[in-house]
Amino acid sequence: MKKITYTLMAMFMAFALVTLSCKKDKEEDSKVEDNGLTAQINNLIPDTILTKMVNLGMVVNRGETPPALNGAYLGAPFILKASNVPGDYVGYAFADYYVTFYDQNNDDLTIKVDYVNGPESGSGLGGFIVGSGNNFTIFAEVNSTYYGYNAKMVHVVSGTLTETGIQNLYFANFMLNNYDNLGGYWIAEGEGRVIYDSDGFSPKTVAGKSQPAGNTGNSLSSGIKIK
Repeated sequence: MKKITYTLMAMFMAFALVTLSCKKDKEEDSKVEDNGLTAQINNLIPDTILTKMVNLGMVVNRGETPPALNGAYLGAPFILKASNVPGDYVGYAFADYYVTFYDQNNDDLTIKVDYVNGPESGSGLGGFIVGSGNNFTIFAEVNSTYYGYNAKMVHVVSGTLTETGIQNLYFANFMLNNYDNLGGYWIAEGEGRVIYDSDGFSPKTVAGKSQPAGNTGNSLSSGIKIK
């Protein structure tokens, strides 16, 4: 009887060791952390700011199997969905948003981003991409200068890829560091805006020059206070 008991215990221990080993290997092989975002994204954006962004309605897709996004897309009309910046108002129309994604690497979940938005543009921005199926979210650090005053922000772009464009394109821009905002131009740290393509679809296009929309010449991606 004891021999049978010892044999069963040995088999159980062996099974447990194999299970733990497989689980450990799976965790080590995972490209994302427990919250479905990469370590680089979690290092870039504090959880407090991510929470504020999500609470304002920003869509954040998670996972390690995002779709291949390479190409250019046009977001218009781009309308303010929500904001925690004093003085902002929902419905504000920003300049059309042309964005190009390229050099996507799903091995390390990186991607490069170019954009044109009214008088503002950026190129070669290093971004991190997550998602699953046709849903994606991209996080990119943006360093801007306005009249000699610097600021560091995070741009976040989310949506669902289709054959002809991006459905439900959402954009968020939040201030990470305004370096004490000595010029008084920047929004405060932790403040930001969630903007969306209000017709629900952003077609594939060619990179072009964005023109100010409606009532503003401000670019949506700047961290400048709306005047």
